[in-house]
Amino acid sequence: MSPPHRQQGPQPAEYDLPEGMWGEEFLPQVSVLPLVDLVLTHGGNNTITESFHFGKPMVVLPLFWDQYDNAQRVDETGFGLCLPPYTLEPDQLLGGIDRLLAEHTLAERLSRISARLHASPGTIQAADLIERLAHDRAAR
Repeated sequence: MSPPHRQQGPQPAEYDLPEGMWGEEFLPQVSVLPLVDLVLTHGGNNTITESFHFGKPMVVLPLFWDQYDNAQRVDETGFGLCLPPYTLEPDQLLGGIDRLLAEHTLAERLSRISARLHASPGTIQAADLIERLAHDRAAR
């Protein structure tokens, strides 16, 4: 059975999703990313880092600010593609997705990065450092 046909985003009255697709105004991204094969993003810092965390290739369509830098770096390092959001042709997008999903060496590279990030979670390390700093200051 396919997922329910729902509307998505902050302007749900503007369009309907096709059959087999679903969406909401907001989704728990870190719960969704492990389930996908590839991430299509505007290239915000959180989505980029979370995509690496889960070992997912990216198609980045930057819209403003840091997204252009993130998209360029993802493209230059081979972890995904940077595509122009306003002039993008459907064949460019579909071809890019097909190419990224077919690159087995990319999947292996991203898997190794993901494993390394999972083995040394920065959020836990940061919390430990903050606790140690607070403890040391309290002991003075």
